Amino acid sequence: MQEWDVVGVIAALFALFSAMVAPMIKLTRAITRLTTTMENMEKSVENLTTNNQGAHERLWQHEREQDDKLCDHESRLRVIEDDR
Repeated sequence: MQEWDVVGVIAALFALFSAMVAPMIKLTRAITRLTTTMENMEKSVENLTTNNQGAHERLWQHEREQDDKLCDHESRLRVIEDDR
């Protein structure tokens, strides 16, 4: 082989290496961004679930209070009707 053939082979290998490394770097960055996004989304869903459970508990508590008031109201109406 002549000197220029060796230089050509080295240049071709460098080009091949560069062609393979550039997409790998982009892929690694994309995977890192997706991982970070998924971690943030997971935290958001956990917070949403916690807040949702609290909101549902407050709604059920209010519903129980309304049931008690309604029961008391019906009892008072029954007493009034029985007096007639």
